[in-house]
Amino acid sequence: MLSVASVGSAGGAANYFAKDDYYVGDGPAELSEWGGKGAEALGLKGQVSKDDFEKLLDGKLPDGSIVNANANRRAGIDLTFSMPKSASLMIQLGGDKRVLEAQASAVKSVMAYLEKHFAEARDYSRNGNGEPVRTGNLVYALFQHDTSRKLDPQNHTHAVIAAMTQDKAGKWKALWNGEIWKNNSVLGSIYNAALRSNLEKLGYQTEITGKHGQFEIKGVPRDVIDAFSQRRQDILATAERLGRSPSETEAMREITKRTRDPKLNPDDKQALKAEWVRRAEGLDFDAKALAAEARARSELSAEAKLGTAERVREAIKDIRDTARIYTRPADELTTNGLARTLLTPTQLRTEMATASAIRMIGERETSWTRAELVKTALDLGLRGVTAEGVEDRMQRLLEGGQVLAGKSTRIDGVPDRFTTPEHRLIERSTLDNVARGQGASPGMLAMGEAPSRLREAAGERDLNAEQIAAGTLALGSDDRTVVIQGVAGAGKTTLISAIASVAYQEGREVIGLAFANKMVSDLRNETQLRGRDGQLLQAGIAAQTVSSFINQHLRGALHGSGPQFEASRKLVAGKVLLLDEASLVANKPMNDLLTIANRLGAEKVIMVGDKAQLLSIEAGKAFALIQADNPAMARLETSLRQRTPHMQEAAGLARAGQFRESFASLGERVVEAGQDHLRVTAQTWLALGQEDRARTAIYSAGRDARGALNQMVQEGLKAEGVLKGEGLQLTTLLPAHATREELRYASTYDKGQILEVMRANAPGGLARGRYVVEGTDGRGRVVLRDAQGKLKRFDPSTIDPADKRDALRLSEKHRETIYEGDKVRWNEKDTARGLMKSEEARVLAIRDGVVTVENRQGDTIELKQNDRMLERMGLAYALNMHQAQGDTRDMAIGEMHSAARNLSNQRLALVMMTRVRDDITIVTNDKDRLLSQIERNPGDKTSALETLGEKQVDEGKGKRTSAEFSPKIPEHLRNGGDTLSPLPNVARDSLRSVPQIDLPERSIERSR
Repeated sequence: MLSVASVGSAGGAANYFAKDDYYVGDGPAELSEWGGKGAEALGLKGQVSKDDFEKLLDGKLPDGSIVNANANRRAGIDLTFSMPKSASLMIQLGGDKRVLEAQASAVKSVMAYLEKHFAEARDYSRNGNGEPVRTGNLVYALFQHDTSRKLDPQNHTHAVIAAMTQDKAGKWKALWNGEIWKNNSVLGSIYNAALRSNLEKLGYQTEITGKHGQFEIKGVPRDVIDAFSQRRQDILATAERLGRSPSETEAMREITKRTRDPKLNPDDKQALKAEWVRRAEGLDFDAKALAAEARARSELSAEAKLGTAERVREAIKDIRDTARIYTRPADELTTNGLARTLLTPTQLRTEMATASAIRMIGERETSWTRAELVKTALDLGLRGVTAEGVEDRMQRLLEGGQVLAGKSTRIDGVPDRFTTPEHRLIERSTLDNVARGQGASPGMLAMGEAPSRLREAAGERDLNAEQIAAGTLALGSDDRTVVIQGVAGAGKTTLISAIASVAYQEGREVIGLAFANKMVSDLRNETQLRGRDGQLLQAGIAAQTVSSFINQHLRGALHGSGPQFEASRKLVAGKVLLLDEASLVANKPMNDLLTIANRLGAEKVIMVGDKAQLLSIEAGKAFALIQADNPAMARLETSLRQRTPHMQEAAGLARAGQFRESFASLGERVVEAGQDHLRVTAQTWLALGQEDRARTAIYSAGRDARGALNQMVQEGLKAEGVLKGEGLQLTTLLPAHATREELRYASTYDKGQILEVMRANAPGGLARGRYVVEGTDGRGRVVLRDAQGKLKRFDPSTIDPADKRDALRLSEKHRETIYEGDKVRWNEKDTARGLMKSEEARVLAIRDGVVTVENRQGDTIELKQNDRMLERMGLAYALNMHQAQGDTRDMAIGEMHSAARNLSNQRLALVMMTRVRDDITIVTNDKDRLLSQIERNPGDKTSALETLGEKQVDEGKGKRTSAEFSPKIPEHLRNGGDTLSPLPNVARDSLRSVPQIDLPERSIERSR
């Protein structure tokens, strides 16, 4: 494990590290040493003296000159490399000094990688704020310690990096450490992989136990590890008390840092070691015997290898496992055929790990950094795979054109990101598809006629000038693809109804499309089709998900002829395809949709969405990419949603990217609750009256936090008597969120999970159906139990890496108790019974195991025992942000935690702030830390063409002033119009007036 901390005081660090009593018992001759090319340049080598160490941390070079005399400078960074507990026990109890050498080698390999890729200074030649430039040298000192803060065996190495580096011209400068902090988890994975490889060379067998390649030595029982991990138990207890999950990496790192006790140093270390021996004997653990087995296993002589029947079995197993990797399916990113036999097993595993990493990242992003690729490959835990090997393999793929280096934006020319020809091809094809539709589809009516027709279709709902302009373009453009970019709350649903109505009046059938079932349901239920006389013709438009539409028509479209092509053309030709929340559609499905429209002759593809809100879960940002290529496009930039002055100001500032100012405008509505922030969130909602509860959503981005909030709200409602009965405990299923590539690895499958095979002729030879994961066997196969109770062994490595079908779905079991009156939500659909994915329902009754629910349409459905929808049910008091996008609420309470690095970003904050009409309360653990995290993380996705410098997709990312975005306050709210009941404990006198800035006139964008 790796932890990173700042070194604030040179003197304090010198006193702590540079002392004589690091190690219990026998150790290496040198317990500290200088490292780094910078240290070599300064003539520093061998053991570290306290005086030299303190001077370097103080910025003083041996010649007396000072580096970075800033009074607020930091002395350096402390990287602490902690061995797995089992490895420490092999040293302290097993007496295996070789493990110390394995540790030293692993740490030095990480530091070499860090020095090569992350050592940077600032260059101010073209930017007054400075830009990072790679220097490739560090000055650091290594120190060995051997106990934890609870005096358990815990060998660890401190690498203390001085805050200085030498630039290419030989000048010493302050170290810019941003990349080191940003990539601390990458460095942790490199360390784990290097140490694991070193230990396996010593004859130890290992097994992956956690994220980032964390592992333990086989043969050290779990109860022994726990018994010598008192510090870990303290951290877990603190996390449980705070309501944080051990899977929340950032939260656990924060807890570890904040719960440190002062380092204890016992006087009698020999007595301490004797105490460890007694504890091990009490647990019946013989570390010396395990170390002896490892030594024997590492011997190369035939006598040692074949000395026992057990060693013969181990040798045969090694041969069998090695042979298996040579027979895996062909892979375009690895060596194939007979050429594989020329590779060593480690070389082939390295190729496979690198190929898998490219595909794993590629399912979610179109480009990646070098460090992200290395980490992903190492975390697969394949034997012998190291950072150096992955780097070498990536270089060969670059040379062969299978990986593409992005255009560098750095002053030193180092490539920022990398992508693949496949991602580039999909994006180019998407833009070609849009261009192919230009001028190919005459407008449905003359543009001059469109405004009056749209107003007629809107009925009592007034359309503003922006909506009229956008609808006019959609109906009158000669292009097949029309884009409507609209900010949250711009009245896109009202506009969609008007466009669909006019199209219907002109004899066109409209097919609504959306990313998610909930959004499809909204298109069906919240839109209206009206005739020219204003009469309601139809409540809602026919709609389906983008994925179902593509599955239905893509194959026929690609055939170009034949029965399937003709059947699909009959259903698509001349139709108007209206895509809502287009920003959520990834590159591949967007290109497939446009391919279908062009080849089958759809009349129009009208895309409606907001590229500033949440983007697709899968790779790419197709909606933003299309906008960057100047399609027929209109903008809706006036939000009509917010009805109170303070929400208009807060939402406007958030849209301008000024989140600190947005939070400040809310005043006391931003609640800093420390470690109790989840409980305060739940209590804030529970303090509302019944009517306001119905109008108030709870927003939470993280699954663990959302689950805790649901349970807290349910407990509160149960205590109030709102929920009735004894309740029914359910075993529900939650998606494991494994990528297709991850499903090719046995390590992905955990005991108790459910594997559903959804297609005939599924990969791995599995029959369609459901299986329970029982574990893995000694040959890397997953042991499954089918519905009849029979065991089946499934080798996921036989899945063809080129198979892009989503044939397997892995789910995790979750315990849920429901009561009469509970609000629930589905995570799967049952169209026949009107139970749609992500839609809410109400539990009306629970009798004799039969659950009666009321769906969104008001229909009553009975779910009997073993009904599959019972396991696809979950509490619905808290919403995630993808469910929130497209959803509008009067009031909301939003929860965000500063340590949730990936979930506290600008896009999620924007969605939360702009969903609400009247009032919002934001509850966080630490407001300043949260805002700093939001400002650092835009939540963006990447584009392959942007990476390669072929396209500018996200223009003007700099902050804009709030004046550009602050809308006029509606007349009815200017003088005492804010009559809403407040959320509890929120000061209402903090409302401010919003500057009345006239929005500039907007014109329809249409450039070629």
